[in-house]
Amino acid sequence: MLSQPTPSPEPPTTLVDVTRLGVVSFLNTRPIIRGLDARDDLELQPAVPSQLVDQVIDGSVDVGMCSSIDYLRSPIPLKLLKVAPLTSDGRTLTVRVFSSIPLSEATQVHCDTDSHTSVALLRILLRETWNVDPEIVDFDTHDEHDKWPDTVMLIGDKVVRNAPTRSTHSYQADLGEAWKQLTGLPFVFALWMARADACERMLAHVTESLGNSLAANLENLDELVSQEASTHGWPQSLASRYLNGLIRYELGSSELEGLQAFHDRAVSHGLAAQARPLNFYED
Repeated sequence: MLSQPTPSPEPPTTLVDVTRLGVVSFLNTRPIIRGLDARDDLELQPAVPSQLVDQVIDGSVDVGMCSSIDYLRSPIPLKLLKVAPLTSDGRTLTVRVFSSIPLSEATQVHCDTDSHTSVALLRILLRETWNVDPEIVDFDTHDEHDKWPDTVMLIGDKVVRNAPTRSTHSYQADLGEAWKQLTGLPFVFALWMARADACERMLAHVTESLGNSLAANLENLDELVSQEASTHGWPQSLASRYLNGLIRYELGSSELEGLQAFHDRAVSHGLAAQARPLNFYED
């Protein structure tokens, strides 16, 4: 009897652990996340900044780019990554308040609901810079509006694409610039956050992936601007100026001092219940 040939062994199946990243789709995040969607080990889940902390808390995403105020407001402890934050050292272009009356006379401000941090920052600035404490009204900027409110705060690409003009809203302020004038410090708008009990191996992987992606995209920033500006509704020259220094991706000692100053003021103004030590993943 002829022996049957021994079958060749099946090639081993490679299991890829997929890390879910909660990301923001504004132009300012493209230098961080551009190209990551092509990877098998990362899954990008877009949302506006104000939604991401809840997704981190409930486990819908493993790591998210969350509003910096949400680190204090989270009902559970979170861990911060030091890589690729969104910061400014003065003017931002994309976090602005528009008003038809002097801000010192405002009694009501309609606020973009996409960012918790920008609303908290505006409250602080209204009280400390303009000496007013107006009513804050949620304003859904994704709806069509025939007429802008008298005073409105907007964030993100919509500030460039579709915002009140000086013909109707002649009083305008950039919140990053106003913070710098008030404190002399940079401002930290968003950081990558995970649950405090997140796997450290996963956090190391995310930190390396985001850092490498940011470095590679910044090296090819002109190409990124030429491909991304029009997609996000930006004139190319303005997008280039914005990504070449107005929006920043640094978290040095001055940014940490600015973050701590913001958190301290948020607690003192009753915008967060209590302070929380900054808990960073250390690789």
